[in-house]
Formats: sequence, structure tokens, C-alpha cells
Amino acid sequence: MTHKEFTIHSAQINNHCPNCFAAKSLTFSFFQNQKENSWYVQTLAKVRDELFCTQCKEIIYPSSWDEHIERVFAYHKKLSVPKKAGYRIKVKALWALLILIISIAALGLWTWIRYWR
Repeated sequence: MTHKEFTIHSAQINNHCPNCFAAKSLTFSFFQNQKENSWYVQTLAKVRDELFCTQCKEIIYPSSWDEHIERVFAYHKKLSVPKKAGYRIKVKALWALLILIISIAALGLWTWIRYWR
């Protein structure tokens, strides 16, 4: 089973970095996880966010955010629309389900012809 993390929304903001005080170097990113195997793909509802400074190459954690960064974060969180959580069945699973249904129908037909006629 493979785990993928894809970006839902990413935005460069004009606030100053709380660590290195560089202007226009912060990037908000919102990520969503997806699990995949050979039968189905599952998209999870949990969304992970990250604030990254491109100048000092560090992740800025929420404890060091100021009120301006929090306000911009709330705005961009509303803009990030995650994919719908759920399962998507692959073609391999559909073929297996079809073969199972045909096998059960054939077995039922065989027993009806054999014992009830």
C-alpha cells in the first residue's frame, strides 16, 4: 500500500518571517493524504498545513506566528478546498466483483437445474 501526499493549495504571502525577518519569503501549503493499493484508492479527509520560509529554509510552527500570519492563514484555509474523502474502486476490483457475481449466479442456476427440476 502506497501513501501519497498531494498539495491542495499553496500560496506565497507578504508577511515577514518570525525567524529571519525576511519579507515575502513565506509560503503556506495545504496537503491531503491518499492511500492506494491494487484494489482501491482511499482519499483521507485530514488536511495538513505548513508554513515554510524560503529564505531561512525552515518550517515556521504556529507557536511563533503573529496575529497577521494567523489572519492570512485563516483566509487561505478557506480557499483550500480538499478533495472529497472516500474510496474509489479500481478496474481490477470491478472485474473480480463481476466474476464473483457470475460464479454465484452460475452455481445457483446449476443447483436449481440439478435439484429442483
